[in-house]
Amino acid sequence: MAMPENDTIWPPISENRIQDEYRHENAWYAGDETALSTLYMNETNGSLGLFGHVKRFFWGTPTPADAKQRPVKFHLPLPAEIARMSGEQLFSEMPSIRMDDDSQNDKLAAALTDLLDDSAHAELLQAGELASVFGGTYLKIQWDRSIDAKPFITAVAPDHALPVFGLGGRLKSVTFWSDLPHLDHSKADYRLLEEHSSGRIEYALYESGSDTMLGHRVPLDTHPVTQGLEVDAQSGISTGSTLLTTVYVPNVKPKRRLRNDPASMHLGRSDLEGAEGIFDALDEAYTSWMRDIRLGKARVFVNRQMLEQHGPGHGASFNTDQEIFTPLNGQPGSALNQGQMLETFQPSIRWEEHKQTCEELVERAYSACGFSASTFGNSGDVAMTATEVQQRERLTMLTRDSKILYWRPQLVRLFSALLDVNSYVFDGPKRGEAKPSVEFPPAATDSLNTMAQTLNMLASAESASIKVRVEMLHPNWNDEQVAAEVGLIKADQSMPAIGEPSIQLPSFTGDKEDDGNDDNDDEAEQ
Repeated sequence: MAMPENDTIWPPISENRIQDEYRHENAWYAGDETALSTLYMNETNGSLGLFGHVKRFFWGTPTPADAKQRPVKFHLPLPAEIARMSGEQLFSEMPSIRMDDDSQNDKLAAALTDLLDDSAHAELLQAGELASVFGGTYLKIQWDRSIDAKPFITAVAPDHALPVFGLGGRLKSVTFWSDLPHLDHSKADYRLLEEHSSGRIEYALYESGSDTMLGHRVPLDTHPVTQGLEVDAQSGISTGSTLLTTVYVPNVKPKRRLRNDPASMHLGRSDLEGAEGIFDALDEAYTSWMRDIRLGKARVFVNRQMLEQHGPGHGASFNTDQEIFTPLNGQPGSALNQGQMLETFQPSIRWEEHKQTCEELVERAYSACGFSASTFGNSGDVAMTATEVQQRERLTMLTRDSKILYWRPQLVRLFSALLDVNSYVFDGPKRGEAKPSVEFPPAATDSLNTMAQTLNMLASAESASIKVRVEMLHPNWNDEQVAAEVGLIKADQSMPAIGEPSIQLPSFTGDKEDDGNDDNDDEAEQ
């Protein structure tokens, strides 16, 4: 699509509903208590669409204006913990990348291995976390020849992207925007737009004095961040690929609340969607717990006669270190003074009730987001086999498998485009029609002892070949590695070939020859 005209509302009005969702999801993810209060308190009138019902939320209740009451609300960062775990479930280990067996593909495989370094792995880990929060994420290809002689991938949150989907929800183009730093000599806001389409990337820089308006388009060399962009006369660059240099990976589908919204129907669903009420209740329960602790401090009530008067208008005070008190109405310990001079008060703290409530809400939140509680360590320290782990974490495994279905094809497209850019811009090997295959490592593996027993039983029952057993022990190995290991095992198990000389053992069945030395024989017998 063409770059927007000057003084356009940005983001476009058509994006209002999805941007509204993104703001709420980001508030829970960031744990921004001010943002949570502002968002939910501003929507208590029920006139702002999707979240009008939040007047029942704990974060939607106004805080006391009375200075004598401490307006404290606590937020537990459980949504951030869930998002982090979601990313680690997918990308704690780098997916294995393979190319078809071919001499040219060997060069492609080596080039792709060089491109997908630790930095790329870190971006995938970040993308998995962002997808969990916002219901999807973008990965785009970038390069800067003044810094490095190869392209790289970057994770982008969807709240700063405007996609265009075709039939079947296939991504046709996407425009990213980012706010650039202010210049010392100017108070204007600068926003960079970056449109990715088939075979091309186009840039546009806008200068504005408003947060909601795009402003006027200015040359790229106006801002130091965009001065180094190597673009053509149309302010764009060619990528050398028929593929998009970006992909959108939905977290899971459908997006329940906006599945019929034209601007959002092809987007994914956040792991946090539908669990906001549980997060809110958890924060309320934990706030109540902390309030019990705060109010549970011991109090001492002092009789007025024991206060030291500071004169009219200056109040009175009580010295807790004072040892002798004289202003008594009767003898010490008499009925007149019994229990009226000092009285202590120690409220009870309902920690057990609060703890059980919070634990129940936490488990409910894990389940609502598609995870088992044991994934987060809530299963004790008992050692378990992979089979037992999979049984206790079945919900997590199912969620992970579902997400992999969305990730795998998009990574194939992204890595194919990465090879094209590497070939076109940096003279790397040409991809042609070859495409890499992407395999995610298994989520849980058996211990070596358990695996050895399983393989031993399969070998004893003659129910699995050496190749199958090697593949079970090393699920991430490629065919060449498996074949080499099978060859080594067969070589170790092979017998000597027929006709090969064997070692002759001495025979002790015959009589010994007389060497004529009877004396020595007699000495030996003795």
